Amino acid sequence: MGGGAERVAFNIAESSNKDIEYHIVEVSKGNSEFSVKMKRELEEHGIMYHTSPISHSKLAILLFPLWFSFIYLKYRPNIIHSHTEIPDLALWLFRKLSWLFFWIKTRYVRTIHNTELWNDWKEIGSMVERFYLKHKCNVAISIAVRDVYEKTYGQHHIPLIYNGVKEMKQKVFPHLVKGKVNVLFAGRLEYQKGIDQLIAVVTALKDDGRYHFHIVGSGSLKQKVEESLGSLEFVSLYDKVYGLSQYMGSFDFLFMPSNHEGLGLTSVEASLTRTPVIVNLCAGVNETLPEDWPLKVMDNNVADYIDLFKNKLLSFDYKELADKAYKYAQEHFSLEKMQKEYEILYKNI
Repeated sequence: MGGGAERVAFNIAESSNKDIEYHIVEVSKGNSEFSVKMKRELEEHGIMYHTSPISHSKLAILLFPLWFSFIYLKYRPNIIHSHTEIPDLALWLFRKLSWLFFWIKTRYVRTIHNTELWNDWKEIGSMVERFYLKHKCNVAISIAVRDVYEKTYGQHHIPLIYNGVKEMKQKVFPHLVKGKVNVLFAGRLEYQKGIDQLIAVVTALKDDGRYHFHIVGSGSLKQKVEESLGSLEFVSLYDKVYGLSQYMGSFDFLFMPSNHEGLGLTSVEASLTRTPVIVNLCAGVNETLPEDWPLKVMDNNVADYIDLFKNKLLSFDYKELADKAYKYAQEHFSLEKMQKEYEILYKNI
């Protein structure tokens, strides 16, 4: 699972419902500091997890049916809940190769986290989707995700459950720059997250002097970001910051120029810490903020971002913005609300 989907799975598993025993299953072994800390967090919450013996992602998928069979037979799960393409594929392969075990009655829930699926594995994805369509187990995390999936694959009446976000106790981010407006960008350094727009806007502000940008993330466009922005004194680059949501309230603004999102959870996390979000109002992000949100740009227009940063941003009533976003996020993205809706679904499928 990716970081966002992983966090959603963990948040569901942290439910206080004593009638459900949750297990987290890892498809490929994570060895990063980020993975180690997340597993430690599971232990602290008393959530059972099962670590893959294989680090190589493609080999882990191929061998998943073998080692998962032992877990399956030992615990005989009533429900298997899958998140994102790698677990979706691994579970489909398990079903295909382990048919002897299916005297055990198991039901499925599959959460769709993004508007674009199977970008690298289109042909495999079309086969896998037939399995999830057959079992009618799909759940969408946003209206945008549901609409695209229904249009692409033809399934209608897919349940919608917004991802819940936990309000985190806040810590002070240790690398804030005093005397500056500290702006955070956090996300994969990929086209989806609007990296070209990020580079263009930050570069255009090099003579402004009021802002310091903190860019957190890694990905295929990392080198491009480093070459374009790495030498600028008002920019700090970080590969990963574990538990970033605990530091979100330290920043003055979050900058989120995404080209598309399944659901912009980073926007919700920021709003819950009263950090206003500057966004491209694309599908999947527009559901995270009030309709009349003023810190928005349409069609990821770079000139409009630059105008906002240079001429408008610091003239808004900051407390009013922060309170408005917080109220909306609290009403729509409660962690308890998500847990309850999934647990009702588990009982009724």
